[in-house]
Amino acid sequence: MVKASAYTLEEIANKLDEAFGMFIDEEEGYDEAIKGVKEELEKLTNKYPDDNELKEYLKAFEDFYTEKEEGKLDRKSEKERLIWLKSEINHIVHWRKLGMSAGRVLPFRDFRSLRGEIGRRGY
Repeated sequence: MVKASAYTLEEIANKLDEAFGMFIDEEEGYDEAIKGVKEELEKLTNKYPDDNELKEYLKAFEDFYTEKEEGKLDRKSEKERLIWLKSEINHIVHWRKLGMSAGRVLPFRDFRSLRGEIGRRGY
């Protein structure tokens, strides 16, 4: 079964964090940011149809989005739901990273940083 990469989900989590910041600061663009996160989750779910964990998360996000659009959520409830959604996607990302790196999160992102030295090109 093929699942979405932890790093792909982390990008969506970062966009959700940005949207949450907009919500807290009451900035314009929050609604578009939330809609963008929803659309990216839908695309990812279509790309990885066997990823049940992602499907469950998308369902919860769609429920939130529908209630938000229908005006059923007050500001406090919306904030609580956003916090929960952020927490859930961060848990998914964390556990997938653990699974990808044989049980541990590696302290580097690419092999160049394994050298331990920076700037060795021709010097």
